[in-house]
Amino acid sequence: MKRTLPKYPFEDVKGVKISSDKVVQDLIYHVELAKGAYRGSAAALAKNSMLRESNVVKFVKDSSMLRPGYYVGIDTRNKLVIFGIRGTHTVSDLVTDIVSSSDSEVNFEGYSTHFGTAEAARWFLTHEIGTIKKYLEKHEGFRLRLVGHSLGGAIASMLAIMLRKKTSEELGFSPEIVTAVGYGTPPCVSKELAEYCSDYVTTVCMQDDIIPRLSVATLMRLRNEILQTDWKTVLEKEDWRSVLDLVNNAKQVLSSVQDVAKKLVDYTKFGSQAKYIDVPGRKDSITVQDSTSSNVKPEVAKANDIKTERPDLACPQEELFIPGSVYFLKRKEEQHNGNKVNTFTLWKRHTGEHFQRILLSNNLIADHKCDSHYYALRDVLKGIPATQK
Repeated sequence: MKRTLPKYPFEDVKGVKISSDKVVQDLIYHVELAKGAYRGSAAALAKNSMLRESNVVKFVKDSSMLRPGYYVGIDTRNKLVIFGIRGTHTVSDLVTDIVSSSDSEVNFEGYSTHFGTAEAARWFLTHEIGTIKKYLEKHEGFRLRLVGHSLGGAIASMLAIMLRKKTSEELGFSPEIVTAVGYGTPPCVSKELAEYCSDYVTTVCMQDDIIPRLSVATLMRLRNEILQTDWKTVLEKEDWRSVLDLVNNAKQVLSSVQDVAKKLVDYTKFGSQAKYIDVPGRKDSITVQDSTSSNVKPEVAKANDIKTERPDLACPQEELFIPGSVYFLKRKEEQHNGNKVNTFTLWKRHTGEHFQRILLSNNLIADHKCDSHYYALRDVLKGIPATQK
């Protein structure tokens, strides 16, 4: 049975609405630090954050295998040693990394973790623990704050977990002073580990961001949802421009799922006379009958057949999740002077709640951007009364 897309797809998140301006300001402070890791120099980082250039003690712009760019800074105002880790520059690269390595999980003290994330965290633990220790000794009473966006957030979270597992004797400082804040963090740890680290790891994600929801399991669910959607009806009822935006976003995410991508692309060729869509050489190909022809037989693959025919998308032994306490930016679309305007609220998700599916939305790529988190948090702050002094 074919189905149409909901106008505003939304997975309900159970949690508590945040009304504290202090919490929101704190998250804005950290997203500026995460955003700064993408900058090309310590000077550019200082312009985008509350770190002075003279207090950026290390800035590594270039990335290498399993080691992204990073920096170390001293925030004397908040008494923090900041360790910022850069994420992946393009969403397509990130999707490829997550999906391709989902079947290469690493066991960390009995818990499953994402291969690339764990290896990068181990690199920092081996090569930069001396730097961290040096500046914590120099600035007595300061705490260690790990920050990052996207894969940088995953690595920061994993590094915090590893440091917390160490003793004071092993580290040269108390593991209790280590915390991490990540934005748009992809699934990187087991369900047990995700909940275990909630006291010291914070993850912030946008409503439609695909990355925190992206795993082989959710990708399979999205793929089946697309195959079961009546796109011809969608195109007849909806504004084609908005559908085209959605399709272009979905193409980036699903480029490895060729039959789905081809189906989406062909449905947006409004001027073409193609009467069916077929992907040669696959039993799970899709043929769509044209409304003007009765000669073409539709051949719709069943979800079970799809799963059988795509061993490359088989679910891993254990699904991975985003780590720690999760803050969720919820969008509300309103009309103002004839224009669509987005406003946001911030929610803290209940412990034990986890994303189950990818939302097929026009914003699934845009919502992953670091800037999107920054502007949404600023909008949240505008709607909260200032704390009386």
